[in-house]
Amino acid sequence: MRDIIVMVFVTLTFMMRVGEAQHNAYCEGNHCFAVFQDPADFATAQKHCESNNGQLMTVRSLESHYIISILIGITGDYWIGLRLPSGQCPDSASDLRGYRWITGDNSTDFQNWGLIDNVCSSKCVSVSKIELNWTEQSCDREINGYLCEYNFPSCCKRIDIKSEESVLYETPFGFEGEDLLVLPLGSTVTLNPFGSKYICLSEQWMQGPWNCDVLNGGCEDECLSINQQPVCICPPGKILHDNKLTCVVVVQNDPCLNFGCAHVCYQQNDSSIACMCHHGYALAEDGKKCKDIDDCFDDRQCPGQNYECVKNIGGFKCRCQNGFKMMNDVCIDEDECYMDGPCEHLCENTLGSYNCSCFEGYIATRKDPNKCQLHCPFEECLAECDPNDPQQCNCPEGYLSDVRNEIRLCIDINECDNGYCEHNCNNTYGGHMCSCYEGFDLVDGWKCVQRKSSEGSGFTTPSDFMTPSVKYPTQRPSTVTAGGLIGIIVCIVIVVLVMVFLLQHILKRRSKLEVPSAPKTQGDDGHDLEQVRTEKYPKPSVDRNFKQDT
Repeated sequence: MRDIIVMVFVTLTFMMRVGEAQHNAYCEGNHCFAVFQDPADFATAQKHCESNNGQLMTVRSLESHYIISILIGITGDYWIGLRLPSGQCPDSASDLRGYRWITGDNSTDFQNWGLIDNVCSSKCVSVSKIELNWTEQSCDREINGYLCEYNFPSCCKRIDIKSEESVLYETPFGFEGEDLLVLPLGSTVTLNPFGSKYICLSEQWMQGPWNCDVLNGGCEDECLSINQQPVCICPPGKILHDNKLTCVVVVQNDPCLNFGCAHVCYQQNDSSIACMCHHGYALAEDGKKCKDIDDCFDDRQCPGQNYECVKNIGGFKCRCQNGFKMMNDVCIDEDECYMDGPCEHLCENTLGSYNCSCFEGYIATRKDPNKCQLHCPFEECLAECDPNDPQQCNCPEGYLSDVRNEIRLCIDINECDNGYCEHNCNNTYGGHMCSCYEGFDLVDGWKCVQRKSSEGSGFTTPSDFMTPSVKYPTQRPSTVTAGGLIGIIVCIVIVVLVMVFLLQHILKRRSKLEVPSAPKTQGDDGHDLEQVRTEKYPKPSVDRNFKQDT
C-alpha cells in the first residue's frame, strides 16, 4: 500500500506541473500519451517528460500514429522522441534514416517522413496536424509543444454506473471526460448527482474519503485521520453531505430531512424528492431503503489475470487466487516448493499449485497426501533398515518383521485369521477388507448391522455387493459383549474359590500325618519309658547289695 501511495504522489506532482500548459491526453492499455502546448526545444521537452517518469513519445506503429491524430487538435509543430545522434549523417538505406528513438534503439514498424534533407547536423523530428508528417528540425529550435508518453504498472477500467447516474473522470494529466475506457493510476471519478468520489489504486476503485495525504482524501474541506481512518470535516455552519466528502449548508424546511432515505436524498428535475443508494447498493422496493448487491457477479470487476473477486458489505475487493501472490500489482505464481515446501519427500511446483510424490517404496498417506509411508505391494518385501544399525528395521503397517537366511523381511499379516470382520473378510497386502451378507450394512468398518427392511427369517445369503473398509492390526475391535464379560468374571471367581478350598484341604491332611517331638530341657526330671512285660514264672529279686532273697 505504501508503494501505491508513493506512485500516486508522483502522479499528483505531474498533474500540478502539467497544469501550467494547455494539453490533451489519451490512455490505452498501460500507456498514456499527452500533448503539451508549451514552447520548448528538444532537450527541454524531454526534460519535462522525464520529470514525471515519462519520455518523448515514440511512434513505432500505425496505432501510435493514430493516437497522435487524436491528440493534436490545433496547428503547430510538436516534438516526438526521434533524433539524429551528434556527428552522424542521415542514412537513406534504413527506415529511420539513421535516427534513433529517445530510448536509444532504432526498432520500428512504421515511418512517415515528409520532406527530407541529407545535411549532417544535429537534428530532431517533429509532427504537425497537417498529414502528421515527420519533419526534420534543428534540436535547438523552440517549437509549439511536445508529445509525452507515460507507462503505468496498473490501470482501472471504467466504473459501472446506474441508469440515473452520470460520471466525470479526471486523469493525473488534467484530462477529463465521461466516456474514457481506461484510467491510469491516480485517476478519480465523480458519480453524480450525489457527488461520491473514487480513486484508482492498484486496478481497483477506492471510495472516498481515502488517505488524507492523497488529494486531501477527496474531501471538499478538511481531511483528518481519526482512529487510522480518513474523515472529512466541515467548517462551522455546514454539515457533511451523505456522500461523506462535501459540505452543505443547513437548509430550513429541507424536504429531505424527513423523507427517510437510507443513503442519499436528492431533488429531481421536476422538483420531486427521490432516494438513491451509494455505489455497491441498490434501491429497495420501498424506494427508500438500500440493499447490498453482489458486485462479484460481474466478471469485469477484477479483470486482472489470476485475480478473484471477494464480496464485502457495500462493495468488493480483488485478491490473488490460491497459489498466487501479489508482486508489483500483478498476481504471480507462488513457488510452494521453495525452501521448506509442504511435501515430505518430493515437491513439484505447478502454476497456481504443487504436486507431492514419494520416494520408491513409499506411497502418500490417506489422511495427508503431503506425507509418505512405507508401502509393500506384495506378500513379502525387504525391510527398511538403518545402515548404521542393521537391527533397527521398519516395516509397512500391516506387516511383521522376520529374518530368513539372515535377511530381514516384512511379511504380510493375515488379519482374517484373527476374526477382524463379523461376516466376510478379504485379506489384502498390508490390511484387509470387511463385507457383509445381503441385508446387512457395514458399520465401523467391521461390524454388520441388519437393515430394518430386511427383517424376516433371519437368514441371509452372501451378496456380491461389498462395502469394503481397510483396517490395520493396530485398530482391531473388541468383540466381547457386556454379558460375556460378566460371565468370564464369575468363572474366574469360582475357579479361585475352588483353588483356595483345595489348598486348605491338602494342608490339613498333611498336618495329621506328622508326629510332633517335644525336646528336653536342662534341669527337668526325665523319665524313660520302658517296655513292661509280664512273665509266667517269677524271677528272684536281687537287693541293692546283690544278696539273694531267701
